[in-house]
Amino acid sequence: MKKVLGAMIGMFVSVVLLGGVWTLIFRPLIGGSVVELSFIYPIYAGLIILSGIVVGCSVAIHDEIEKLRKEIKNQNIQDTQKNMHTSDSKDYIDKES
Repeated sequence: MKKVLGAMIGMFVSVVLLGGVWTLIFRPLIGGSVVELSFIYPIYAGLIILSGIVVGCSVAIHDEIEKLRKEIKNQNIQDTQKNMHTSDSKDYIDKES
């Protein structure tokens, strides 16, 4: 949850707060007025929410991959231990005969 909030706050700062700086720099090049900028703020809100969703989904996928990796590692350890016990018993049987 911290990563999602961090991404959303970072996006807010970069788009809304630092957006004013970009507007001052690029307005002479691109043109436009304050009226046009007022229509962009809902798009900014959508981008901020979208950044939170993307980070949230990425964190969920990462957690699932880590769970699967641990399960596979534990399964491999269990299989190795089974094979060791099986090979030990076969060696014992071979030595007796």
